Amino acid sequence: MKRFSVMLLALVVIAAMAVPAMAADNLSLSGQMRVRAWALQAPAYNSTTNTWSPAAYDNTFLDQRLRIGGKFAVAEGVSITFRTDVTEATWGANGGAGKYGAGRLPASNGNQWDRAHLDLTSGDFHLRAGQQFAGFGIEGGTVNSQSNGFRVDMKGAVSFSGFFLLEPGKVDDGYLTAFQVGNKDYKVFAVNQRAVADVDESVTLVGANGKTSFGAINVKGELDFFTGDANATTDATGTQLFVDGSMAVGDAATVGGQLFYAAAAGTGESQYVGLGNDFGGWDPLVDVGTSLSNEKLKVGRPFDFTGDGAGVIGLRLSYNVKSSDAVNYAASLAYLTPEDDTVTTTDNTMLVAVGTTYKVMANTSLQAQVQYLSTSLDSGTDPEATLDFGFGLFVNF
Repeated sequence: MKRFSVMLLALVVIAAMAVPAMAADNLSLSGQMRVRAWALQAPAYNSTTNTWSPAAYDNTFLDQRLRIGGKFAVAEGVSITFRTDVTEATWGANGGAGKYGAGRLPASNGNQWDRAHLDLTSGDFHLRAGQQFAGFGIEGGTVNSQSNGFRVDMKGAVSFSGFFLLEPGKVDDGYLTAFQVGNKDYKVFAVNQRAVADVDESVTLVGANGKTSFGAINVKGELDFFTGDANATTDATGTQLFVDGSMAVGDAATVGGQLFYAAAAGTGESQYVGLGNDFGGWDPLVDVGTSLSNEKLKVGRPFDFTGDGAGVIGLRLSYNVKSSDAVNYAASLAYLTPEDDTVTTTDNTMLVAVGTTYKVMANTSLQAQVQYLSTSLDSGTDPEATLDFGFGLFVNF
């Protein structure tokens, strides 16, 4: 399969080079090459002594990825889109495990094809079929998935969208069905998720979001409700609210604030915060404008930050400044506390993130991000605070 993927990619590139006139008319390519470096702390918990060991920079490594996406314009209203990641690999024999650090060359090359779909468009109607990404909610975060399936869109004063994605399993197939109606500012959506494994999961999500502005102030928000069965003996539950506000301060700076609320799960309930396989990885707490905050520096969705179904009451403040055409800085501070502190030992968590992007050349940027995480417990020894770093060189084409 790997050899076939490499050969197929080579044929695409050769075809584009051999027939440049046809390629220019029918095939458009875009993508990104990146090389990143990481220094991540990971304090260890000793269950015997009920203590946390001091954090250490025992996880330092580099990784790389070449991403290529293409679109064939087959005919009017007909297109085929693909995307592949080539040489996606961590440097070193045990890169990322901390044993060798970042001193070795890439041990192996990896490649994958994560998108391949056809699109048919006629007037206000659009159909997409194949391996694709689909999502609803603010930033596409509440429900999002990357899988095989269909999507239909109908434009109009009130637009309609719906998708059906299959999640193949060894025994049973799972699926995600979603519908959405609305206009460019306000939307309502309903989603049903059934599990891959035979665990009797059937969860329904109903959500609504919108955005507006008051002069220089921009506001957007979303309210979601989850219900159904997490399994044969546990109910699915979830009520969550997200509000985001931002305001320009002068010509180069923006200040913002975000409010997070989620109700805790009760006895015999499991808290849900999103549906799908979360390929998009919505991570607002440490988003400071770099391309480093959604993977190795990931914190995740804030609505169940303890992992105990305790919900959240949280606030995040952010500041972004564009100091020049080439340099951008951003920083944020987030404070989270459980909505119900009787079901968790976590009292609060604080997150600080700072990031910068420097355009060193055309289509080329050098990016850096650092984040600090501190958690306090109601009882026992508090975990050691962590300080993580990420650096990256990105070239877009």
